[in-house]
Amino acid sequence: MLLNVIVNPAGASGRAWKLWKRLEPLFSGSEFRLHTSTKERGIEDICRELTSTGEETALVVIGGDGTLNEAINGIADLELTRFGFVPCGTGNDMERDMALPKTKEDIVRRLLDGEVKRLSDIGELTYTDENGGVHKRLFNISSDIGFGAATCAFADRSRLKPLLNRLGLGKLIYLVGAVKVCLTAKPARVKITANGRTRLYKRCLCAIAMNHCYEGGGFKFCPHADFGDGKLDLCIGNGLAVPEFFHMLPLAYKGSHLKLRGVYEERADCIEMSSDIPLWVHTDGEVPGKTKKVKMKMIPKKLRLIV
Repeated sequence: MLLNVIVNPAGASGRAWKLWKRLEPLFSGSEFRLHTSTKERGIEDICRELTSTGEETALVVIGGDGTLNEAINGIADLELTRFGFVPCGTGNDMERDMALPKTKEDIVRRLLDGEVKRLSDIGELTYTDENGGVHKRLFNISSDIGFGAATCAFADRSRLKPLLNRLGLGKLIYLVGAVKVCLTAKPARVKITANGRTRLYKRCLCAIAMNHCYEGGGFKFCPHADFGDGKLDLCIGNGLAVPEFFHMLPLAYKGSHLKLRGVYEERADCIEMSSDIPLWVHTDGEVPGKTKKVKMKMIPKKLRLIV
């Protein structure tokens, strides 16, 4: 089967292209076609073109979680698409949760046969922007409002991020952002509806809906999340003082933060949230803007994975 290999040459500050050149010889015995993105023709555009033919298509994306997010939002027909990826990003949380082979070369060897090996749920975010416009984005890993999204927004706008990425230290900018957000974030009044119940959280700092159990480069905010169970897991931080929030973060790397006061979990196939102030929102670390109203749910179709 023809493998369509998709690379953003500028991805991960050029590391994605270097990784492709390293792995290219492994594809030499297979039928493949290389597609490189540009500013005018991005990852979403390429995936949409390739999956709009009405025929079975195999995509192999080399990039980080943000690139994978662009890819699934571009897929026109999930039922006719086989999807593989080689992680090359800052967080690589999708790889972390899927127990892929340890080396990039072994990952490539696993996907070269093009056979579907497992299925993954896909989440959908619907949000209302500050002008009243309604938008939708799919996500692989997570979507949240508050702390996580604000940290991503800080990182995206930081001039240090490209430099740190080139040095292989990209995670540092998220750590700096997390500290800044912890110190400056204003708690919001957030109503959350899940499983037919609506609760008001009067001092909400974060509400994280997750399909995979890791986000943000290894934070295990929802340790029970399972990408095949058809449910979203929700982690809520409410009424936490700054010292308590700083205490929670290192515990979240092990998933042991849920025992803390002010930390709550929920599981549902559909979650709705509304806040009294605009909050940053993200999908897989990609930040479209601020919102006061969101809905996260699982879509019926699955991502057919060849890894």
